[in-house]
Amino acid sequence: MNRKRFLIPLIFSALLFLIWTVSLASAGVVEDIKSKGELVVSTDANYAPQSFLNDKGELDGFDIDVSKEVAKRLGVKVKFVTPDWDLIVAGKWAARWDLSIGSMTITSARAKVVDFSSPYYYTPAQFGVHKKNMTIKKLDDFSGKTVGLGSGTTYETYLDPKQELGIGGGEKIVYQVKNVKKVRIYTTDMEAVQDLALGDGVRIDGVLTSGFVIQESTKKGIPIKVVGEPVYYEPLAAASDKARAGSADLVKKVSEIFEAMHKDGTLTKLSMKWFGFEVTKKAK
Repeated sequence: MNRKRFLIPLIFSALLFLIWTVSLASAGVVEDIKSKGELVVSTDANYAPQSFLNDKGELDGFDIDVSKEVAKRLGVKVKFVTPDWDLIVAGKWAARWDLSIGSMTITSARAKVVDFSSPYYYTPAQFGVHKKNMTIKKLDDFSGKTVGLGSGTTYETYLDPKQELGIGGGEKIVYQVKNVKKVRIYTTDMEAVQDLALGDGVRIDGVLTSGFVIQESTKKGIPIKVVGEPVYYEPLAAASDKARAGSADLVKKVSEIFEAMHKDGTLTKLSMKWFGFEVTKKAK
């Protein structure tokens, strides 16, 4: 038997199978979602008005409506999961969910583990204090104070002198707050706000969070007020696990959907519904 003549077809067949397998894996994420008829989205259950549990115990909010619209335009239903934020931004999701549509800021550090879509809205990062606080009137006054914030957020990076916050798009960052005595880290931003509500300086002196979170908290009667202007603006996007084959294709498709939602006014409509003003256009 001529071994070469026997091996060549086998090698050729193996190469074809390998190419077919890789091609299927890399291009099949969107099709897999469509074939299952379900898009699994990770989000936060305690981040009003973006996402929260309503009176019926159902997830509601801006991010929830955006997720439902994305699923609708993909022709599938949406299923929500609520893992800790640390797990979401760490990547390597093991296909437990398909997308994060949970107000994730585009940063250079996160881009190493997740693929980002184009932004669907923008939010101001802002400091807040208890309503009764009369000593912290400007950003410089946070020197020597204790500030609460959510774990794994850009706010944590901002107040860490050992890290540099690199936001996608090169947005301006105001490094005016220095010499914070202590940073107290919570599982979510709202936990920090709720601790601040216990009283001025009882557990923390202030918080760093989204300006929209402070605004929504004020509407609900939580005794909190903003201090100074936003220190930076965050471009917020959907994200997919870079470790998953075909991740880039998925966020490309989502970006196309976001672009259509920007153009047809859907995102602006949802912005007005949940915030009362336009948040889907980049601040100038």
